[in-house]
Amino acid sequence: MSQTLWIYGDSFAVDWKEDWCWTRLLSTRLDVDRVVNQACAGSSNEWSAKQFRDDPHQPGDIVVFFVTEMSRQWFFEDRPYLSNLMSVLDIQDAKDLEANEADKFKAVQDYWLHLQRDDIDELRLEHMIDSIRVKQIEREVHLQIIPSFNINMTWTDLTVTHGSMTWNVCDQEFQSDAEMVKWYAQSIDTRANHMTRNNHLVFVDKLVHSLNTREPLDLENGFETHMLTHRNKVTHPGLCKELVDMARAPGNTIPQDCL
Repeated sequence: MSQTLWIYGDSFAVDWKEDWCWTRLLSTRLDVDRVVNQACAGSSNEWSAKQFRDDPHQPGDIVVFFVTEMSRQWFFEDRPYLSNLMSVLDIQDAKDLEANEADKFKAVQDYWLHLQRDDIDELRLEHMIDSIRVKQIEREVHLQIIPSFNINMTWTDLTVTHGSMTWNVCDQEFQSDAEMVKWYAQSIDTRANHMTRNNHLVFVDKLVHSLNTREPLDLENGFETHMLTHRNKVTHPGLCKELVDMARAPGNTIPQDCL
């Protein structure tokens, strides 16, 4: 029987088309017939949930679903990547929105300033997880939900994930919080899915084990940690070449001590 791997989520799930990236490694390890990657960097949970709802899953398919930061909102139907404008204002898409559609840009900022509420975001997320949980059972798919950020979740009828991708994997690669701040201040993150190459391998080993055994996915132990400084921004061997090239492009300021 044909089996498809479906991937949903934010920048932790985007396919960077490198053989060593976890999305490609996982498909090889699971020996699936097809991979459909619906991830979108900067997107909201609603975007991922809609793709999940509308996709034609078949019994036995494998679904990996990243739950992103719950305050993100899918404001613009054709631009799901602009759901994170509360914290990402220096990307070109955000600058273009501010320059060309100032009223929309202001409306989004006003939403977070005057209307956004954590309790409503939590309720919305709870309902989304409940919906996905039911559809998992109805469609007879193998589902692994992975928090991109620290969230409160009820894991009933789901395989538990301990920890989150940001706190336990991404952020822990830096030698210190100060180095992490300097890294992000320079330019875009040059790590595919916010992980260096070796941690892609660790992540896939853990994910395959969890999918095969239904044992909890452990993000809290076993990853390489505390090795990056801002000076490694374009030189570390575990970076993504496409992202390094983007970071070196005109307009991005990479200090000489990082080259």
